[in-house]
Amino acid sequence: MGGAGLVGSFLDAGQINEFIISVIPIFIGEGIPLMQPRRRQVRLELKSSRRFSDGVVQLRYAVKSR
Repeated sequence: MGGAGLVGSFLDAGQINEFIISVIPIFIGEGIPLMQPRRRQVRLELKSSRRFSDGVVQLRYAVKSR
């Protein structure tokens, strides 16, 4: 099981309450999926955002209860 599968398993079990995602402003064509593909809806609430001088943006989301 890779990282995306592990994240999906913890998410399905209700064991993740926050995501901190960094967006790097470079197009690379394809990326690594954050979660294993599956039909799921994850409700998120943006808690904060932070922009760094190099253009990176960090987003902090709370996972909303089902």
